[in-house]
Amino acid sequence: MTRKETLQKLDPKNVIVFDTETTGTNVGGNDEVLSLAVMNIAGDVLFYDTFKPTHRKRWSKAEAINGISPDMVKDKQTIEERKGEIEPIFKSARLYVAYNADFDLGFLRAAGLDVPEHQTFDVMKEFAKIHGEWNPQFEEWQWCKLEDCAAYYDYRDFGAHDALADVKATSHCYKSILDDFLFEEPRRRPKMVEDEFGDTYPEYDDEEYRTIVSSGYAEETAENASSTDTNTQYESVTPKPETHQEASKQLGKAKPALVVVCVLCVIVGLLITFSGAPVVGILLLAFGVILALVAKGNK
Repeated sequence: MTRKETLQKLDPKNVIVFDTETTGTNVGGNDEVLSLAVMNIAGDVLFYDTFKPTHRKRWSKAEAINGISPDMVKDKQTIEERKGEIEPIFKSARLYVAYNADFDLGFLRAAGLDVPEHQTFDVMKEFAKIHGEWNPQFEEWQWCKLEDCAAYYDYRDFGAHDALADVKATSHCYKSILDDFLFEEPRRRPKMVEDEFGDTYPEYDDEEYRTIVSSGYAEETAENASSTDTNTQYESVTPKPETHQEASKQLGKAKPALVVVCVLCVIVGLLITFSGAPVVGILLLAFGVILALVAKGNK
C-alpha cells in the first residue's frame, strides 16, 4: 500500500488539523499561545478559543497580524487551565496535520501540554516539494505561505491569521495534496551548476518541468507577472501612442513658422550689413542660419 493510500484510508474523524496564533515567534521563550483551533478532516470543530498569556502583557507586532489584542484576552483562561480539554483531542488522534507543524507543536509543548509524538503531515513541507522551487541557500525546497498554497489549490480569501480560518484552509490543502498527481512523485532536486562567473544556480532537465494540471494558479501567476513586467517596461521607455501623435502634430504646426522666421532673419541681416552695421547684421544672419539648421534637423 502506498503512502497516499494509507493516508486516504484513515478515518477522517481521527485526522486532526490544528493551528495556533501566538504573541511572537520565539518558541520556548517569552512568547505564548493566544489562540488554538483544532478540527478533524470530517469538518468537525473540536476546539476553538483564545487564551490569556501568563507572561506577556503586550504584543503589538503579532497583534497587527492576528488581530488579537490584550483587551480581547484579559478575561480569558490560560492555555494551561484548558489543557484538560485540549490534551485528549491530541492523544486520541491518529494523524496530526498542520502548516509548519514544528512551530505549532513547539508552542503547545512549551505551554506545558502533553502532546504525544504522533505521525505528522506538514502541509507546508509537502507542498514545497510539489511547488518545486529550489532554495540553493538552504539546499531544500522553498517554503510557501499558507495563502499561496491555498490559492494554488483554488481556495482564496479565507481571512488568514485567524486560527480557525487557517485550519480550514490547511484541511483543504491537505486533501488537495493527496489528490495531486505530483504527491506520489514530487519534483526531483535540480542539479547545481556553476556559470562562467563562478555563481551557482539550480538547473532542471526538460523532463523535470512538468505542468501542474491540478490547478491553474502557477500558470496564472506567471502570466500576471509577465504582463506586469512587460507593461512596466513599455511605459517607462516608450511614449503612449496618443502622446506621440500629439507631439507630431505640434511639431508639424511649428515648422512653417520656424521657416518664416529663418527667412526674415536672413533678409534683415543682409540689409543691415549693407547699410553700414555689419556686426549686427552678421549676428542676425547667423541666427537665421542656425534656425534653418534646426528646422532641417526636425524633419
